[in-house]
Amino acid sequence: MHGTRSVIALAEKLGAAYDHVRGRELLNEIALFTQYGGMFTTPGEVRRRADLIVVIGDIPASHHDMILSWASAPADLTGKQSRSWFHLKANRPSGDTGMNKHALKVGAVSLSAEGASLGAAVALLRAGLAGKRTAIPLANLDSLKTALADAEFPVFVFSGNPEEPTSLAMLQGLVSDLNRSKRASSLFLPSDDAAWGAVLTSVWMTGFPPRTGFPNGAPVYDPQRWDIQRMLREKEADLHLWISASDGASLSKRGKIPLVALARTRNPVRSAAVTICVAAPGIDHDSVIYSSRIGTFRAERASAPSDMPEIAGVIRQLSEALPC
Repeated sequence: MHGTRSVIALAEKLGAAYDHVRGRELLNEIALFTQYGGMFTTPGEVRRRADLIVVIGDIPASHHDMILSWASAPADLTGKQSRSWFHLKANRPSGDTGMNKHALKVGAVSLSAEGASLGAAVALLRAGLAGKRTAIPLANLDSLKTALADAEFPVFVFSGNPEEPTSLAMLQGLVSDLNRSKRASSLFLPSDDAAWGAVLTSVWMTGFPPRTGFPNGAPVYDPQRWDIQRMLREKEADLHLWISASDGASLSKRGKIPLVALARTRNPVRSAAVTICVAAPGIDHDSVIYSSRIGTFRAERASAPSDMPEIAGVIRQLSEALPC
């Protein structure tokens, strides 16, 4: 979090724009909140209150242990001794992080339709629960209807869907439909906790997520205009400051725009005019990170303390050395 804060402060001082290295992936997740909205709960509420859990599509592997932990104990704020599980998934080849295997492990009933993508499956689910006719049937829909009728607090667990972003809005419509007759909610699990922590820090500081610029001193959010890769490709920038504390991270330099790299490496970054070695938060030094398990930021002790400089410290020194 401190590194993100320092970068945003530097961008404001220079009248620059900033983006996250996973900016393209974050767009759909951010749009769910900035364009559609929804009904969301926390992992703690799911663990203690949800007696029916519907997993939507594939969930990043970093969240699997938490999901499996819910299956090991009943929701202690309900009178039931077990949870009901369902898994809505695409019925076509796609990347699998192992969620299908874990869904079987917790005894989740599969919901799918022949040849349907995840977005189509969400649409079929919403239509089916509303009693509308559909062109193709959704397997085990009647079982879900029965479980929903008996559930006190159903929760739909999902992550971003980069191929069909509108499915996220469709899911929130489904949750809204259910809330007309009972309490229901959804749990959003970001594709990357560190990236989502950067989003929340940016919103806290500027009111906007990454892909924000300071053309006139005030923050301006524009996901197209401040797409850093597009700016480099179309030569709208005159300096590229690239920051990554991940081991093995690499970037492709575009054109002849000067590049300054802050990276966790002892070797020069290819094509960079300047390379500065920086520490990894939570590994080389104590840090504050976002955790999906608790739904907020938490302190993280350094797992392998080193003498490499922190990103926030390096950025602060750069800012103090600037004449402006």
